[in-house]
Amino acid sequence: MFQVNYNIVIGKNTYALENQTQLVDLQVKASLDVPVNVCRLVFAAPRELEIAVDDSVAVELGYGDELALIFRGIIHSVEWSIDRVTIHALSAFTSLTAVRFNRVYERSNAGDIVKDVMKKLKLSCEKVESGIQFAVYALGENQTAYAHLQNLARQCGFDFYANSSDKAVFAQYNPETTHEFNYGMNILTFDLNEQTVPVTGVEVYGESPASSSQGAEASSWITKTDVKGTAGTTSGIVVRVFEPTARTQNNASEIAKVTLAAYGQKQQGMMKVLGEPKVKLGEAVKVYNMPIKQLNGTFKVTGIAHTLNTKKGFFTVVYWEEKP
Repeated sequence: MFQVNYNIVIGKNTYALENQTQLVDLQVKASLDVPVNVCRLVFAAPRELEIAVDDSVAVELGYGDELALIFRGIIHSVEWSIDRVTIHALSAFTSLTAVRFNRVYERSNAGDIVKDVMKKLKLSCEKVESGIQFAVYALGENQTAYAHLQNLARQCGFDFYANSSDKAVFAQYNPETTHEFNYGMNILTFDLNEQTVPVTGVEVYGESPASSSQGAEASSWITKTDVKGTAGTTSGIVVRVFEPTARTQNNASEIAKVTLAAYGQKQQGMMKVLGEPKVKLGEAVKVYNMPIKQLNGTFKVTGIAHTLNTKKGFFTVVYWEEKP
């Protein structure tokens, strides 16, 4: 295997292994369940470095000449000491967790809402799918912009996250790449958590728009006709959800379907592997040749943690879940 290599750009300066930069520790973490990707860098010999808060950061990691971008963001804080400097950087999604809007969208799909919010915050998008069409959708100050968009993703059955290029992805899980890991070659540890999910059905109650004949644009106070969507069976344990944004039977049914699918998740876990910078959020990993047959399979990547340091070398922790 080639020698571990890295290339780190901070502001206008590049710090690379070939230049004998004194990188002591590197950690990058990203998760579908955490809004902000984080990066921690520790350098020795800080007198040679030019670093400041709000500098841009791009980190590439790999082997030999084959490097992959694992993080892009902005320095949030810098800790100086005599023999080292510690840098904490965050992805641009941090602004989504701080800002709150009061906005109403009419006859817009979920993707249009996401694009509008990202544009207002001057954030970049990599992939934004349309999702559900809403008659009316409101963003209120009771929640952060991130919480609203994450809820939109949940209603559509999508993922919403910042990729390693610090660009937004709002899309259904449909991996373009599957990374293979073989027991006895590059898998160091493997944990699986299998749970029984008792939920058998979901009912979603929306806000009635007068009547089904009037459509989504009708006034909700004219009649008490229910807007209700169901998925699964009601003979067991049923989850009931109120979604005021669901103003049509179609909306309510779509949300019920993806909500039931989320409850249907049964397996999730993590594995520690030899450093693999090419694995990204939303991709797939295939595990094979495990000594226990049920540990083999193809899983969705829900989290990534890369570590490179002088004591433990380079390894990657992949968090995953089973998809039906």
